[in-house]
Amino acid sequence: MTPSVAGELVRSGHLVRSLRLAPFVPAAVAVVGFLVARRDGTPDALGDLRVLGVLLALGSGYVLDDSAAVTLQAAPYGLARRLWLRIGCAVAIVAPPWIVMIAYLLPSVPAGYRRDVGLGLTAELAAMLAVVWAVAAWARRRGIDQPGIVTTPALLASLLLATSISSAPMLVGPGPQWTAAHLRWSGVVAGATMVLLAGMRDPAARRILTGTLPGRR
Repeated sequence: MTPSVAGELVRSGHLVRSLRLAPFVPAAVAVVGFLVARRDGTPDALGDLRVLGVLLALGSGYVLDDSAAVTLQAAPYGLARRLWLRIGCAVAIVAPPWIVMIAYLLPSVPAGYRRDVGLGLTAELAAMLAVVWAVAAWARRRGIDQPGIVTTPALLASLLLATSISSAPMLVGPGPQWTAAHLRWSGVVAGATMVLLAGMRDPAARRILTGTLPGRR
């Protein structure tokens, strides 16, 4: 897909209209309700931002849904480029509210920890997004055109696993374990990104490279 084609898809609104944005609506409602419920209490930036990150990640799991996936298999534009456009749109949707909430809640963190908390929680969000998109990409390869429904239990199960491993804690507060925990989160980002890239390979391109075009023996 050339930059001009991608730009036209964005400018015309076709790409945005093709995304499943409905899951972001309950996520946004949940975020607003959560913040309203917390407004009279003592701010807990760490817990609040983690909850908000999970909600944003859950909503983002549906952006790779594509009811026209079968039709587009014959298009001259590679699968990876189509999926990257969708992921780019999701990042554009997720980033602004995350930045706003970081700016709003981070002042309640002790000054010496603010930078570490901001970067660490952003790494956690990036890991969750990479996991849901990797799951969605591989579900697409298995013929599931609407893989978003699979990403929700996959993410929740991953978070449950992360909280259950006491020897390598992931969800920790600022302190001695913070750096080690977020190195593990960074490892999750790297690993899930590699799985995502593998899942975005076009199966048709692989057949061409191996010389197994349809109809040939």
